Parts: sequence; C-alpha cells; structure tokens
Amino acid sequence: MRTTNSFHAHHSPMGSHSSFTVGMFGANGGMALEKGSPADQSIFLGYRSESGLTKLFPFYENLVNDAERFSQDDSKEEAKTIEFSKSEIKRNYKWATDEFIAPGISFRIKTPFFSIPDPESASEESLKKASCPASFIEISISNDSDENWDGFFAIQGSTPWTPLSSRDGNLKGMMSRDEMGFASDDESLSEFIDFGIEQALAGTHKTPNFLLGPIGGISFKVTAGTEKTVRIALGYFRDGDVVFNRSASYWYTQYFDSIESVFSYALKYYNDFSDIVQKADNDLLSYGLSEDQQFLIAHATRSYYGSTEWLVEDGKPLWIVNEGEYLMINTLDLTIDMAFFELSLNPWTLKNVLEHFVDHYSYEDQVFSPEDPNTLLDGGVSFTHDMGVGNHFSPDKYSCYECAGIDRKCFSYMTYEQLTNWVLCAGLYISKTEDIEFLKRHACLLESCFESLKNRDNPDHSKRDGLMGYDSSRTMGGGEITTYDSLDHSLGQARKNIYLGGKCWASYLALEKLFKLLGKGTIADSAHASAILCANTLANAFDDDLGFIPAVLEDGNQSAIIPAVEALIYPHKMGLDEALNLEGEFAGYLSILKKHISNILKPGICIYEDGGWKLSSSADNSWMSKICLNQYVIHEILKMNYGGEASADNAHVEWEVNGSKSQACSDQFASGKPIGSLYYPRIVTNILWLDAHTMRWS
Repeated sequence: MRTTNSFHAHHSPMGSHSSFTVGMFGANGGMALEKGSPADQSIFLGYRSESGLTKLFPFYENLVNDAERFSQDDSKEEAKTIEFSKSEIKRNYKWATDEFIAPGISFRIKTPFFSIPDPESASEESLKKASCPASFIEISISNDSDENWDGFFAIQGSTPWTPLSSRDGNLKGMMSRDEMGFASDDESLSEFIDFGIEQALAGTHKTPNFLLGPIGGISFKVTAGTEKTVRIALGYFRDGDVVFNRSASYWYTQYFDSIESVFSYALKYYNDFSDIVQKADNDLLSYGLSEDQQFLIAHATRSYYGSTEWLVEDGKPLWIVNEGEYLMINTLDLTIDMAFFELSLNPWTLKNVLEHFVDHYSYEDQVFSPEDPNTLLDGGVSFTHDMGVGNHFSPDKYSCYECAGIDRKCFSYMTYEQLTNWVLCAGLYISKTEDIEFLKRHACLLESCFESLKNRDNPDHSKRDGLMGYDSSRTMGGGEITTYDSLDHSLGQARKNIYLGGKCWASYLALEKLFKLLGKGTIADSAHASAILCANTLANAFDDDLGFIPAVLEDGNQSAIIPAVEALIYPHKMGLDEALNLEGEFAGYLSILKKHISNILKPGICIYEDGGWKLSSSADNSWMSKICLNQYVIHEILKMNYGGEASADNAHVEWEVNGSKSQACSDQFASGKPIGSLYYPRIVTNILWLDAHTMRWS
C-alpha cells in the first residue's frame, strides 16, 4: 500500500499527446500539449465562504497574487486562505478515475480509455468518439455550514485566457490560444480572469474579460445546507500539420473544427464517457490483484496514453507513441514491450507501426567481426531504433538516436535488437489477429530477417552458436548496444549478451511458426534448428561456480541478470506451448533458466534492500517496465516464487509515488530514485498481470 497521496499522474485523452497532470502537493502541473514533462501551471480548486475564508487543494507551487507587481497594498490584513492538509486529503486512484476528497469537497478526474476501432473498418461516429481529445472532471461541494459558499476551479497559465462565453454562448469556461482549456454547459457558472483567487471571488462582480490576469477560472454558488456538482470537460485542439519533414495532422481534426466543437461533443456525451470510465474501474477491480499491482497498472496506463499521437497522413492513420520525456517517435525497443497492451485493446496500432518501419525505417547493412573490423561481410535487413524526435521525422532509414563510431555506449546502434524486435512484434501480431494478408505481404521480408539474424551470428554457418557475434557496419567499427543503453556491459552490450540471446531464440521460434503458416516447411525447419542451437549455447554457458549464466559470454563477464528469462514471454504469447514444456525439447534450457533465477533473485544480488528488483547484479539501474515483464515470466511461465513478491510490488509503488512523484510515471531507477525515462509510456508491460493467475497474492 502506498505511503502518500502526493504524486503527479497523467490524465490524457487517447491519441492527442496531451495531459492534465496533477496530484503532487505543493507542485505545479496543469494542461499541456506535446510536452515531455508536466506543465508549469498552478491549479486552484476549492471553495470560499461569504465571510472570506478560502479553502483549497495544494495543487500549486506558490500562492501568489500577481497584482502586487502592478500596485502596492499597504494594508496588513492577513489572507484568510487555508490549504487542506495532507492528512485531510484522501485519494482514490483507479484505472480511469483519480479522486481527491477533502472536508466539504470531492474532485474527480475521469479519463476514458477503451479499444480504439480500426480506421479501415470502423464507422465515422465510433472513430470520432475514440479520438475526441477530452477528459473530464467533476467537482462536488457539500456545504454544511450556515453561510453561502463559492466553489471554484481555475488555472494560472503563462498565456492569456479567453472566456468561452464570448465565443460560444452555450459554454462557460476558459481557453488559451484555441488549443486547450476547460468548459461546462452549466448556465449557473460564472467566469473570471484575475491576478488571484481571493481577489476574483471577493469582488462584487466577476471579471471574465480582464485578459491581463494570468488566472482563468469558473465559480459557482453553493448555498448553505446544499450540495452541488459541476461537470467540466478538459479539451485540446491543434489544427493543421503537427509534424515536420512530413505532413500529418491529428486524426480528430477530421471530425472537430475547433476546441469549442470538442467541448460541445464531450459534454453532450458526458454520461457515455462516464460509463466507460466506470467500466474500466470495475474491470481492474475484478482481476483480484493486490492494491499495489492495481496502482502500478493504473499509473502505467495513464502514462502510456499521455505519450500517444493518433495522426492522419494522406488519408491514412499514423499511430505514434512518443518516448516520454525524450519525445522519440515510435522507439522500436519500446514498441515490443508495449505490444501486449496494444494487442489487448487495438491491434491495428501495432500493425501500423510495424508497416511504417518497413516503408520508411528499414535498411541493409554489412557486418564485421570485432577481431577484424575492417573486413565487411554480408549482413542484411534491420530496422532503426526510432522514427525521429519531437514530431520531427528522421530521414528514411535513419533514427534520431543511433550514431556511428561509438563502442557499446549510449547512442550506438541497436541493429540486432531492433531486428529481433520487428520479428517478434510481427509474430505477436499475427498470432493474436490471424492476419494472413499481413503475413503474406511481408513473407519475403521475413525470409530476409531470418538470413540477417544468421549473418549477425556468423556469416560462416559452420561457426554459428545462435547468438549475436558480429556488429553492424553502421557502427563504423564500434559495438552495438541493447535497449538497456545506460547500463554496464551486463545488459548494455549486444554481442554475446544472454538477454539478447533469449530474444534471438524466440525470434527463430516466431519465424518457424510464420514460415509454417506460409507453407514453407523447409525454411521453417531451418529456423527451428537455429532455435535449438541458440538454446543449447545458452544452457551450456551456465557457470557452476557462479551459480548462473554470465550476462555476456565473452571477456570473463561475471554479472548476473534477471532478463535472461525475459524472452520466454514471446513463445508464450504466440501459443507455442511446446517450446515452454518443462519436459519438452527445450527442457534443458528452461531448467537452467529456473536454476539461474533461483540463485540470483536474492538480496545483495538482484534484490534491493527494500525488496525491489535489480535487473543486473553489477549495475545500479533498473527499468520498471522490464521488471513488470520479468515478474510475469518468472511467476506465470516458470511457475517460480521466492517469498518476496508483495514486498517487491510495494517497493516499486514507492519508487513511483515517492521517487518519481513529480514526473507522473517513470521507468528508469537507481536504488529507487528516477534517473531517466521520466513521464514514460513503457510500463504498460504490466497489462500482462491481468491474465497471470499465479500473481494473485492479494
């Protein structure tokens, strides 16, 4: 159970790359578009009595009155403003609802999410509903006093506010630059723009046209002894091209022509969206997971949607997941981890990303041995790390990240890992959807991928061991890395890495399945033989003295890593049950992996003092997304328990709510402190827990 209610969370419509970030006490948050961090806005929410006492939530950094910059007030009268204390604020954090409750007031944020229909076959109305760039809030005030109150909601921004009543007589609220704002269709509300909350509410009349004021808001009367609930839509709108080096706009612009139209639609269907929110909340509760597990799933889901962009380019959908704070476009080593979430809700988004990599971000290279970097041999096809950054698309065949001449450090190439990622994503997608047309369209590419995998083992087939042994010519003599780019060589180095070796084994199994579906029995048998070779190499590398398989099978490496087992997830999700049979063909490999985990999943090796998981024994750096994925593999596939499961979940919750409280949801931690990958989408790997019957320790 988490120890604090003070932490930021995303609240984001699907595919609009926007967020209303709120929840950390004493910190700014607010509304933002296409930003890899929380907005820097103060949020004012509470009520004011007739006698002048104001009570509000502490969703701001400083309570100041900007009027002091324009005029001086010599009075010594103390402000009658009281923040609700931490002990007064309760927080109910569900899958689609985030609710704050304090004396006399409740504040609910509703963020609907649901399966996004396939644009190729769905109706216009269903697509309009799914793409509507709005989320919702409800403010309920119960006035049990003997004097009247004014409830209020306001945001202090850096750009001017415009009162909605001046643009649409049916709406009350505020918008900024026609791109974001909040609205209600409650005619009893009053609008205001001012320098301070007390100043706005204490006046004998409201000042909605005082555009000089940085605080824009709405207020409403709650007479003594009554209750009132106000419904508000938070909306976003950005028209025209929103990318660079290409031409694409938000999908929702096909149905909405202004932010006012977004507000009107969202408020019209407020009840429908609320029903969706309630269903999501109930669904998560129904799985029987612990409170900590439910929190981590809810937190991750919000952060994922905060990074999504659903665009239209030349009349066709273009799905983008931005890489959190880094804003890299469709990073392929995130795509593979988020695939489980997308396949559970909207498989077409994964297909969209895969085909975009084929059309724009695949390339051919050569390979070299680290002992002879000047001799280049046949390599083959692979895929870039990403598609660009900050809505700037990279030139075709290149990522924004990968640089030549770097030896196994950040920003080097990930050619081999991205090759396995595309193959595995294709295998997962086809296994889930049975999209044979997609399979046939890419049949030749899959054969090329198979040849490329083998060449990167060793171009001489007689010298292959099933693992990556050769680096890409694109490194210009350097060494490739993995998605664990900021770790030491235990997980950072790609060559002879057992984590990546597992993904290679799984890729060969995926290719075998796909070739069989294509009726290509001979090449399917060859892929199977490659999987056997890879598994035997990994199993035979177990070091009895160390008690585990060293992370890198060269240079005397002695690091222990949990992700040695990570790749078991792929045959499991592709329905390749025989490959995971503990008495089957790969029994030797699987038994070694179980022994490996038994010996390293211990305090001082791969468990922190707080019970959290340490992915590598030799590097103080862990990715939450990968922890969630490996937890599933160890418990659900290998059927292993070690007794510290609940403590681990609690530690991971604390990493997020204390360590990363200002950044909504983060992925990369060192000893429980976020060091990167902030505001991140990748942690939705924990969607896997919903079907993990062995993880019900609640």
